[in-house]
Amino acid sequence: MTSSYTRPYMGEKLMTTEEGDTILNIWQNRSSPSLLFLQTHRSQLVNELEYYIDSILDRALQQQLLSRDDYEDVAYEGGPRKQVRKLLDIIHCLGEENASIFCELFHQVKKSRTQTTNAREYSKFIKKHKQVLERRSNFINFYNCRHGEKFYFSDYFVNLLLVNGHYSLEIKKNELLTFGQQRIHLQSKNEEQCKLKLNQLFDNLNKRRTPKKILVSGVAGIGKTVFVQKLLLDFSNGVEYQHFDFVLNFTFRDLNLINKPITLREVISKKHGHLSQILDVVFRNSHNLLVILDGFDEFKSYNQLDLEQYVFDPDEEAEIPQLVGSLIKGELLPEATVLLTSRPTVINHIPVECIERFVIITGFSVTEIEDYFQKFFEDKEVGSEHFVAVKENHFLFTLCYIPAFCWIVCSVLKEISTLHIECPKTMTDIYCHYLIVLLKYHAHQVGSTKDGAVLHGILGLGHIAYHSLLKHETLFYEKDLEMFHKLPKDIVNSFLDTTYVQELGYTENVLSFTHFTIQEFFAAFYYVHVENITEDIMDIDLQKRLGIGSGYLDLFLRFLSGLLSVRNQDILLKHLDLLESKKSEMYTSWLVKSIVEYCESGGYILNLLHCFFEQQISSLASRITPSVLRLNVSDNVFSPIDFDVLAYFLDLVPMSIDEFDLTATHVDAGHLKKLQPYLHRCKKLWLGENNLDIEAITILSSILMSPDCKLELLGLGWTQLEDEEFLELYKCLPHNRSLTGLWLEGNNINYTAIEQFSDIPLFNSTLHHVVLLGNNLVHENIAALKAKSDKSIIVAHIDENFGQDFWQGWWDWIFQRCKICNDEKIVSFLTKVYRGLGLCDGKDTEWMKDWYMQLNDFLQERIQQCSIKVIAKKMEELRKMFQQQSQNH
Repeated sequence: MTSSYTRPYMGEKLMTTEEGDTILNIWQNRSSPSLLFLQTHRSQLVNELEYYIDSILDRALQQQLLSRDDYEDVAYEGGPRKQVRKLLDIIHCLGEENASIFCELFHQVKKSRTQTTNAREYSKFIKKHKQVLERRSNFINFYNCRHGEKFYFSDYFVNLLLVNGHYSLEIKKNELLTFGQQRIHLQSKNEEQCKLKLNQLFDNLNKRRTPKKILVSGVAGIGKTVFVQKLLLDFSNGVEYQHFDFVLNFTFRDLNLINKPITLREVISKKHGHLSQILDVVFRNSHNLLVILDGFDEFKSYNQLDLEQYVFDPDEEAEIPQLVGSLIKGELLPEATVLLTSRPTVINHIPVECIERFVIITGFSVTEIEDYFQKFFEDKEVGSEHFVAVKENHFLFTLCYIPAFCWIVCSVLKEISTLHIECPKTMTDIYCHYLIVLLKYHAHQVGSTKDGAVLHGILGLGHIAYHSLLKHETLFYEKDLEMFHKLPKDIVNSFLDTTYVQELGYTENVLSFTHFTIQEFFAAFYYVHVENITEDIMDIDLQKRLGIGSGYLDLFLRFLSGLLSVRNQDILLKHLDLLESKKSEMYTSWLVKSIVEYCESGGYILNLLHCFFEQQISSLASRITPSVLRLNVSDNVFSPIDFDVLAYFLDLVPMSIDEFDLTATHVDAGHLKKLQPYLHRCKKLWLGENNLDIEAITILSSILMSPDCKLELLGLGWTQLEDEEFLELYKCLPHNRSLTGLWLEGNNINYTAIEQFSDIPLFNSTLHHVVLLGNNLVHENIAALKAKSDKSIIVAHIDENFGQDFWQGWWDWIFQRCKICNDEKIVSFLTKVYRGLGLCDGKDTEWMKDWYMQLNDFLQERIQQCSIKVIAKKMEELRKMFQQQSQNH
């Protein structure tokens, strides 16, 4: 790999004499006596002189500043820092004149040492650093392998995709389950510039400047930390990234333990103490330095990077958020390259305006999943058979895109026959089987999974998982867990990861479950099998008090439903010393009641349907009898799993669908084709904020032309429709006798196509309005459409022609959307609405002022609650835009 960076030639001086030597600068500019200076700055002198103590002692003896006895007294002290303290004590007794001589001597030693630091010495430190990194990273060669397995996991996990932008919060709720579909979408991109090989991560691509600030994102378990370890290993082995002299890796788990002001120099020395003597040189050559900050989503101060004060000097003390923020924003070590890794959930707290390259780790491709199976089962034919079976199960296959879960699925499949259990069908099935498999392999201390100690261990982990979930914690400290040391070590080590962090005088053990979903599974297991729980997570008041928002408990609830199902109760009772849970009937009654309530109200229901699917009891559907069926599954990036769940429910509940809301779900022609049998049962269908092409519109047209079509209202707002798609709808409408309203706001349709469409009343007597606010129309076009006959159905602007009630219904829908959207989505959605609201006459629309007042109050409240300052700022700008627009009306 070529690089624009240049190294110093052999013998070239690598740093100047006094830059950064803060103690010397203070001494040279002092106004106080030398003795007072040595006393005042004693602790700093200890830190700085420990690296020069041998040279200083020799020079002091030569100049007869020290006697032979004094020299020996200092030399025999244990360790350089104690030697410095002893020396300072002796100098203090020698008076002011000798103190001044000592300070000058120190100056000369540092100057001499600095001038002899050359490329050869520098290279020695580089070599030593690489040896340290290689030793620390070597474990990755057999990462995630069970005893006796020896395949190189690191060769298969890494696939990077360069994208313009980054993950939004839209996939935050169920990032693991939606990722499979997102992965397919990313891989289907044909643009060559989107593809990025691992060794191109820091390259100058497309004639742009070499990126200095890089963000690598990916869902939990996708391999971010393993990717970092492989990068370190490749660097230390001399395989890649040799344009960097030093690579410094820090995890936010470690940084979380620093709870006092600290300098960057001290942070580096804590983990890379072997570099302490050469850090001045490293800082001066920072254009050859890579700093890795791994796991930003685990940073306890992730929301504190909007800084008012920056750190510019590696020796300036500051809190960790200040140091991290200053590094990312390029204020501290501006020439250094900084690589940040994070899950998508907290990316909006990162100052993304400073990021020059956004990278998504996409996990395995389909080919790599099959390859992994073949290697895992050590037989290509057997591995391929299992792969084919898994590919037909969307639940299993979606998880296999993620390397950590590919290993879990393979582990389960390998033991199904010996454990005499069925092939898993649901998410909970997989985790139950995984639990049994791990217990079989690791519960050696007790000999049998039926032993009470095993159940004690699992419930103990469940207690930790449950109460950590309530506190929004994924990391916890061993010293805080009273019960921890009473749990069987084999079981603890099977499901918990331990990070050992060295502090002054002691080692801090930081624990976490091997994956966050494992924590949610254990929390659900605990809830199911412990009768009297002090804090009931299902209590709505408790959820409000603990700040548990929408989506946070989605996977927990799915696991809860699956664990209370008959088949998983039977499996657990067979392998563990358990009693059947008494909560099953109470839970199923709650689930049925909740589904009916949400179906009737049109509330967001997707996760409840997932819980229904986890039960796998078809007879349960006979108890689901809502008076009207309204399904709202909007604002979720759909995965194949979601479609399986929808199909499962709609097959068992064959009612007419009064309303089906698929807004902003990323549905396309392929999805619509799968849903087509159910769409024939719909009266109102909302497909807004999806990118629909001519193929998707053709499918909708075939539904509209069908004799049994029940569609009355169809929403296609903000779906990127152009004239071709619009006129495709025009062709089918003469054959339709059910549709009364068509909503097409915010598309890219031109006047010529709209004018042709306005003739529809000549062929169709049921269609009353086609709303086209915010399309490619100018005021002259709107005036021309208004001048048409009274039979015109085109609605291109807001006025009194269709009445306040008509527009109020539209506004109520918009406002309801805002209430359920996250802050980022609100900005995106209302920016689109802004254009449509601007298209009104402004004379007879006094009632619109109420809308603007309502919207202004809503935005003010959300701005106050928003913790992400950049999003809050955008909402404030949007609020002012609407305020100005209201004054124009």
